[in-house]
Amino acid sequence: MSFMEHLKRTGKQFRPTRFAVAVLVMAATLVSVSCGPQVIKGRPPFISISGMNLDGDSLSTEFNISNQNGVTMTIESVEITVNVNTTELARYTGQEQLEISANTTEKVVVQATPDDFTKNLLTSLDDGRLQSLAFDLQGSVMTLENDRLRSEHTGYLYPVPGKPGYYRAAVTQAKGLVRDDL
Repeated sequence: MSFMEHLKRTGKQFRPTRFAVAVLVMAATLVSVSCGPQVIKGRPPFISISGMNLDGDSLSTEFNISNQNGVTMTIESVEITVNVNTTELARYTGQEQLEISANTTEKVVVQATPDDFTKNLLTSLDDGRLQSLAFDLQGSVMTLENDRLRSEHTGYLYPVPGKPGYYRAAVTQAKGLVRDDL
């Protein structure tokens, strides 16, 4: 005979103690809190090339800095370098404060005068001598919240069809999104 059948036959009612009720309420609270949404904090931003444009003696590079966190990120300085083998294709160093809201992206545009080798690399994409151009991107930001955060990845630059002098990037492998704890 089960416990419930025994209670029915004897006419007694099952009344849990206050302690049992408190334990059940605490367990339910813990389960609901642990299964609820977690706010991500301290994750480095993802820095990528959203586009490049070679126009005569001017190379414009547009970088996206994506906040991967559930809270606002306040960046005090940014350093980004794009290399093709040992050649520096683009560089950005900024000291201005940049506030990026949770899960959003900000753009940074860099204007530079490329050397002849860089121009030849990029025009070789336009004229078909190269199908793509492998690059390494290394970026780091100094934030008010988490000190220095680094982002590195490899990818390829491709010509934009029908738009000579315009290039887009595809990321192939993230080498690391690293938080430097000082």
